[in-house]
This record gives sequence, structure tokens and C-alpha cells, in this order.
Amino acid sequence: MRRAERQFRHTSISALLPVTKLFVQRYLQKNYSLDMVTLENVEEKEAKWLITDYIPRYQITTLVGDGGSRKTSIWCSIMAAVTNGTRCFMLEGDLVPKDFAECEGETVMFFSAEDSFEYVLKRKLRKSGANLKNILTIDISDDRFQDIKFNSPLFEQLIDRYRPALVVLDPIQAFVPPNIQMGQRNAMRDCLSPLVGYGEKYGTTFLIVVHSNKQSGIWGRKRIADSADIWDISRSVLMAGETNESGVRYLSHEKSNYGMTSDTVLYTIEDEIVKFVDYTTKKDKDFVTEVDYNTKQRPQKDEAKEFILDFLKDGEKEVEEINSTAKVMSISTNSIKNAKAELKREGKISK
Repeated sequence: MRRAERQFRHTSISALLPVTKLFVQRYLQKNYSLDMVTLENVEEKEAKWLITDYIPRYQITTLVGDGGSRKTSIWCSIMAAVTNGTRCFMLEGDLVPKDFAECEGETVMFFSAEDSFEYVLKRKLRKSGANLKNILTIDISDDRFQDIKFNSPLFEQLIDRYRPALVVLDPIQAFVPPNIQMGQRNAMRDCLSPLVGYGEKYGTTFLIVVHSNKQSGIWGRKRIADSADIWDISRSVLMAGETNESGVRYLSHEKSNYGMTSDTVLYTIEDEIVKFVDYTTKKDKDFVTEVDYNTKQRPQKDEAKEFILDFLKDGEKEVEEINSTAKVMSISTNSIKNAKAELKREGKISK
């Protein structure tokens, strides 16, 4: 017997890496058929949509956002639309297919490790107009909740029994098997791959909620915390955040495997209800860049405003005198310009 074979036979399966262990177990348990399909016999299919152009049916969509970006309100609003067969806040005007507004409400399922459905989620869903009879869940205090993992038999059994149109999992970390390291390359792709099969098999769409990376100055794929694999396996990615306009938030469509990404949705949240405001072509990168720029500029602008008001406390001064003094004090021309404009808007100075 060759040395490699002897080593393999004497190697404990439990000592192998999780992925290798899983492969060996499957290989030992199954007799694989060598039959394959030819593309000639494969039926071409068009993409079907749960939320037209934003959330494809039977696939994985990822919702990403910073803490406090109200991701929960977003998915509650989406679930409300699906349970009633009514249009979602993301769809306005010509974006709403006629048959979508006339379809039957569908069953949905959610698992939340962050919010109580008794104290928080039922209220949000009720206010959003959800048909509560069509919503299924297991409370986090239920012992079975700990067994809800992406690859667990219980998870598949629940989907098989109830055949929900949509399953929401919030946040992703709570449903990753304990032997998976999210930062390990390809680990999350293997972890989430069962959902792809469940989608086609049971007619279910999956919406996975992910926290965004807290690093500043990054956007797109790099904004997904812990693993870029999540971006790669998702067929659609939505990113939530705040604009510079008070109270206005954005939902940017960052990835679509079935066509061009759709316009970014601007919305507000009033009494826990998501309200559509407008569409914009700006994306997550544009909003992140704006916030970073304003954050960096604010201290300089505030310093410049303070300087101008102090300089004018004894009366009017020539503009050139203000500018030259600011330059000596290492206050930039742009900061002075922005400070003047803001002070004029506030009515604290005039020409």
C-alpha cells in the first residue's frame, strides 16, 4: 500500500478541516451517478421577481447597512407587501407591473436574533400593514432557534413544510454553523450554497441581513462585514444608509445578476413606517463619499466660522483683510468660503 493511502486510513475524520470532513462524509454515504445533462435539453428561463428589478425569486438577496440604518424597518415593509400581494415602497409609478398589484398574498418566514417579535417586530409589521396570518417565525427564546442554521436539517424541514415565498434571516452571524469561520476564504460561499438549492426546490427567496464594515471611505463589495463571499453568492445586493439630508435615507441597488442595477430609493421612516420619497441615480459610493467629505470639512468650517465672527465683532472689515488674516492663521480659502456661505444662510453676516 502506498504511503499516502496508509496515512489517509489512519487519519481521524474529526481531525480534518470542516470542509474536507463534510466532503468525505458525503462521499462515503453516497454512490454518485455519472449521468450529466446536455444544454440542448435544458429549458431557458427568464428571471422571476419577488420585488421587480430589486429582489429576484428563488435566489439570495443581501441587505447591508450600518447599525441604526433601520434595516429592520426595510425588511418588515418588504414582508408586509409580500403577505398582502401589494406593491413595495421601492416600486413607484411605471415600475409596478399590473399583475404584481393584483397577485395573492404569500406566506413569509423570518428569524431574528436581534429583535423580539413580541415587543418590536409584531408592532413594526402591523404598522406596515402586513397580513400577520401569513407570517411565520420561531422566537429566539425557543430552544429550537439555536438549531436554525443555513445547513441544518431543521431549517430545511421548516421550509419544506411551509413553502414560504420569502425567508428573512437577521443578522447573518446568528445562522452560520459554529464550525464556519466567516473570514476564511470561500467559507461563506459553502455555508450559503444550500440556500440556492432550497430556492429552486421549494420556491423560496432568501433575504439575508448583514452589518456593514465600519471602516470609513469604503463602499460596494468592501462594505460587507466579515466576508466578501456574501457579496459573491448573492444575486442581488441592497445597501442602506443615511443621506446628508436630515431624516432621508437611501437604499442603493449595488449588485444584480439579472440586468442593470435599479435606481437608488430615497425614503423616510415615519412612526416606524417606510415612506417613499424619490429615486436617484446616486449609489452607495456617492453617499459614503459625501458623508466622509462633510465629516472632514466640518471641523475646519466650524473653525472658520468662529474666526469670521470673532474678526467682525468690532464692526465691518474688508474682505481682503479677512482672507489675508485667515491665510496667516492657516485657515484654507475653501473653509473661509464655505463658512461665509453658511453664516449668510444663518443670517449672522451680510455682504
